[in-house]
Amino acid sequence: MKKFLLMAFSILLVFSLCSTGKVQAADDVTGNYHERGLRYLIMKGALTPDANGNYNPNATVTRGQFAAFISRVIGLPKAEENIDFKDVPTNSPYYQDIQNAAASGIITGYEDGTFKPNDPITRQHMAVMIERAMKHLKIPTSTAKDLQFKDKHEIYKEYYSAVATGAEKGIIQGSTMPDGVYFYPLKNTPVSQAATFIIRMMEVAGNQEAINFGPYELKDIQGGQLVSTKITSFDYDAVLKSVSKDTHVITKNNNIVYMKPGSGFVVAKSYTVLDSETVKDKISVASETEMQYLQSEGNRVKVNLAGQVGYVDANTVSLIPFSLSKGRHYYLNVGGEMKHVLVDHKTGNDKASYIYGKAPSQMKPGVKYYSWDGINFYNGGEKFTYYNYYQFLPVHSKTQYSTEEIDKYIQYALAEREKAGGRYVDASKKSKLIGLGKQLKAIEEDYGINAMMILALAMHESDMGMSDYAQQYNNLFGLYVYDTDPLKVKFDSPEASIRELMEKFWWKNYIPANAPFAHGPVFGTKRIGFNVKYASDPYWGAKAAGHYYRADKYLGFKDANNAYTIGLTNIEGLNVRSVATTYNNTPIYQYSRTNIPVIITSTNLAANGWYEIIPDSRDHKVAYVSSQYIIILDTVK
Repeated sequence: MKKFLLMAFSILLVFSLCSTGKVQAADDVTGNYHERGLRYLIMKGALTPDANGNYNPNATVTRGQFAAFISRVIGLPKAEENIDFKDVPTNSPYYQDIQNAAASGIITGYEDGTFKPNDPITRQHMAVMIERAMKHLKIPTSTAKDLQFKDKHEIYKEYYSAVATGAEKGIIQGSTMPDGVYFYPLKNTPVSQAATFIIRMMEVAGNQEAINFGPYELKDIQGGQLVSTKITSFDYDAVLKSVSKDTHVITKNNNIVYMKPGSGFVVAKSYTVLDSETVKDKISVASETEMQYLQSEGNRVKVNLAGQVGYVDANTVSLIPFSLSKGRHYYLNVGGEMKHVLVDHKTGNDKASYIYGKAPSQMKPGVKYYSWDGINFYNGGEKFTYYNYYQFLPVHSKTQYSTEEIDKYIQYALAEREKAGGRYVDASKKSKLIGLGKQLKAIEEDYGINAMMILALAMHESDMGMSDYAQQYNNLFGLYVYDTDPLKVKFDSPEASIRELMEKFWWKNYIPANAPFAHGPVFGTKRIGFNVKYASDPYWGAKAAGHYYRADKYLGFKDANNAYTIGLTNIEGLNVRSVATTYNNTPIYQYSRTNIPVIITSTNLAANGWYEIIPDSRDHKVAYVSSQYIIILDTVK
């Protein structure tokens, strides 16, 4: 009892301190043992104050009131046809909620046509409503119906299953007494206990809002640990006002929901979506993606994802202060090559790595470097910019390699992968990549797309032609295999999936300047290129580029030694023209976005202010852009 009173006093004190110099009076919910559930009902608009501003948590909950709790918390659809309960007038404050609950099958009323909305609800009746609500929410239940309550013999037979279902899911937990746990099925229930049943039900349903609902607490980082300041409140803004140190963070249910800008980073706990302000679009983000933390705004977090500033749902990410971090993804110069190492954020252990190009000269061997976007790197005060040639080369280029050379590399790569065993056993005989050289060169000619880049992506997406989708469906690129609701589309041959990629994806949605997903015709990053929309993995572009790099390395760097000149647009609305003049000449298209990579085929007209480029269009072979709006990249190859 002393512990409970002390906790209640602490919360009361916080409500006084967490204001702008004025004492904030606590309401009659503050300090209640069931405060979390009560605050949840208040937040959902299910529990409202009386004329005196009181919520009356100790009052007995009525049948009508409990039906309203369920209706408003779930957000039941409005009943299309009203059910005429004799004792529920249309002016009842719970009239519509009762109608909605009845239409959803959660309440049924009595045989005499009444509902008895003002009667106290017994605990076993409450269990029945909860079970029906669970069925409405499609919460699966098992057939195990054994109960451990000491008074289970008092539960009416027709309600036993409902009580058992609630107990099985942890919604109903009973009261612990010296001789055991009791349910008290015939007793009435106070509003406070009903609130706890409701929030538990929503947690079981997987409702993230309920799962993450809880008091906010101000903590201080001391010696690599989070230390409580004893300042807590269900009012986020009240706790935020108490933040006074760079080491202060705010937690909710032991998860950090606020930290000072610049003091840490963000990691996606699961697949999430970035609402990007930079490109005015929604960007898919894979689990374990690192993002630069900018600020917290209640239910959302502002981040920088590879140069895209926007918001993610706070429930889908973890905020990690640098001082508490066990490790981050990093880059190394290993033997002159760029190695990207992915780290398990929970343990700090390295979990995967890949080589994807030559390391820049500024990168010291053995030193860890970090990057938010795969372009700008840093280690302390040391900074440099790095554009990987294979990652930022537009796909409408051509490789120097022949059919025979491509097939030679495919066989070499498969033999190397075969050494890993497992699914790669007999890869050199079973892979769907075997013998694709001829088809790749034919497609390069038909579509103007680099055959080696197609192969590189196929190697990455199909796991060297050994993935289930490749083996069973001839799908080399994960086409139509979405992050949610993937489709199993079967192609007649691997070549058919390549042509589908060209016709229905690259030349339709990704390459043309004004296509729906046009962010530049390169593998790229989550800011530039196909990677923005093609895959949720932020390193998809680098990984695909790595396959191209390793192929070029094995075959003698013919493509790197005959490299294209790559430029990057630096304004929005850049006009692309069929001739190098603005006089009496309508642009063939316009880049609506900036940072679009282009292949510069000639700088002979640079003195007159023009570059010749390969256009992002199948209708033109050559085009011109104003040179003042193009930055020539010093790519590493």
